[in-house]
Order: sequence, then C-alpha cells, then structure tokens
Amino acid sequence: MDEVARGIATAALTLQSALLQALVAHGAMSPEQALEVVDLAVEASMRKQASKAEEDVVLVAVEALQEVREGLADMVN
Repeated sequence: MDEVARGIATAALTLQSALLQALVAHGAMSPEQALEVVDLAVEASMRKQASKAEEDVVLVAVEALQEVREGLADMVN
C-alpha cells in the first residue's frame, strides 16, 4: 500500500470515528450501537482478501478501527 492510499484510508476512518462520536454525543446513537458499527466494519475488513495489496489495506483499516473502538469503549465505561 502506498502512502497516498494509506492517507486516504486513515482520513476515511478518522471521519468515521468523528461521526460516530458525534452521533453518540448528540444522543442519536448509543455507545453500544456505535461499538456494534465498528465491530461490523472490523468483521467486514477481515474477510478473505485476494492479494497482498488488499491484505495491507485490511491491516491499516483494522488498526484504525481498533483505535476507534477503544475510544468508543472509553465512552461506554
């Protein structure tokens, strides 16, 4: 995965994190629902990949989603 693709993936996941946190903060979604969204995204990312490049994308996505999940979990606790 090149740096441009990594940057785009990171930006998209950062936006997802901010959106989920805003939805929780405004009461539109519970923290538990937000965690479920992240868990579903991780599960989807972990499905079988066809190439090394796809595996690299998955590693970046899962790493970022785990950070999102940790932030949301702190809101639950």
